[in-house]
Amino acid sequence: MFLEKLFTKTTREAPSAPVREPFIAPTLLPACCACGLVQDKAGATPGLKRWVTQRAYRETHGVNPAELALTHTYCPTCLAKVQETVRQFFQKTGSAA
Repeated sequence: MFLEKLFTKTTREAPSAPVREPFIAPTLLPACCACGLVQDKAGATPGLKRWVTQRAYRETHGVNPAELALTHTYCPTCLAKVQETVRQFFQKTGSAA
């Protein structure tokens, strides 16, 4: 029951097959607050997360990310940039991070 509320059931058409296969879209979709990429866990290598444009997510899964609740985070690239900016700030001010 809890999992049914946690995920929204939708269907998508697999690019390689004409048969429709089920796809469960998350109700909270991680999106980078800096660049806007969204996290696509489906089809990603285990342990690694794939970050794609909202358009690519919509084309892959047939679900518009704008219709899902987005939770803001940083993609790995933007996180590295933010960490470097913060590091430089603290070095400049002489404060410890």
